[in-house]
Order: sequence, then structure tokens, then C-alpha cells
Amino acid sequence: MAQAMKLALVSNVYRTDSSRFVDAYLSWLEDSQKDLSALRSPISIVLQAEKSSLTSVLDGYIPDNIQAGMSARKIQKAVAAQSLEKVSKEIYSKIESIDNILEQFSEKLCHAITVLAIRKPELYNRLQVNQQCVETIWKMLGRTPETIPTYSYFCAKLSSADINYLLIDILQKIVSNKTAALEKSAQSSKVC
Repeated sequence: MAQAMKLALVSNVYRTDSSRFVDAYLSWLEDSQKDLSALRSPISIVLQAEKSSLTSVLDGYIPDNIQAGMSARKIQKAVAAQSLEKVSKEIYSKIESIDNILEQFSEKLCHAITVLAIRKPELYNRLQVNQQCVETIWKMLGRTPETIPTYSYFCAKLSSADINYLLIDILQKIVSNKTAALEKSAQSSKVC
């Protein structure tokens, strides 16, 4: 995500100071490739290939899809812009895929929390959006017979940071829905 946000800034360089665009994009490619290769992301291979392609253009190579006769600087900018578009699509596709996976995990976790709330109704009344509540729910999921399989699944599939992120998000939704329901109930009792 951080690199995607930086890529948007590089894209803005093209509009504001196009003379710096190729260098800014090449620098972004190098930084991103280092960051993502540490995460063993397949996108780092795409970034490396784009960096090599852009370097070959800087050395004088003119790709077939670029009009000959343009200045070297214009050719470099055109190739960098095409590369930026390709890389952007790749990154946003990956982010979308991650979002979809997290949404599926969130649904499974919601089901487990629902089972937990049915088994322990007092839990629903005490829900708050804080780390203590997240830890309490997580421990309860690991101790309740009906939710132990889900707990084990999440322990095997996700990092503790991802689990924490999902639980906080779910708690925020539950608490805001509960608050909205209470406000609606209070308003309808005033009308009557």
C-alpha cells in the first residue's frame, strides 16, 4: 500500500515537472523492488523487469511500440509512462486480491464471533473497540469448543497483526451498529 501511494506521487511528477519524471520513476522502481523482494512478493519480479527495460531505454534501446524519431528524453518518458501504467495495474490488482481475501477472512471471523456471542451473551453488551476487548475475544475463541476450529485456522493462516486488524474492524462495525440501533430505538420511543 505504501508503495502504491508513492507511485501516485511519482505520477504527479509527470504533470508538474516532467523533466524529473523518469528519474523519479526509476528511483521508485528501485525502492519498491527492494521493499517487496523482502516480502517475497511476486510483484518484485515485475518491478525488476520494468527497471531493466527502462534502463535499456536509457542506454539507447527503442521499443517497437514507441515511435522512432522522437528525442531520447521523450522516448524515455513515454516508456516510463507505459511502465508506470502497467505496474499500477499489477499493484492495484494485487491489493484488490488481498482485500478480497481479507473480506473472506473477516466473514469467517464474524461467524465465529456470532457463535461466541450466542454462547456468551454478556460478551455482546461489553464490546468496546480497544485492544483489551480484542485480546479477550481472541482468547475466548480459542477456549470455546464451537470456535476452536476457526481459532486454529486463523492461527495457521494469518499473522497476529492481520488477526488484530480484522478483529478491530469487526468490533468497530458491531459497536457502531449497536449504537445506531440504540439511537434509533430511543428516537422511536420519543415519537410514541
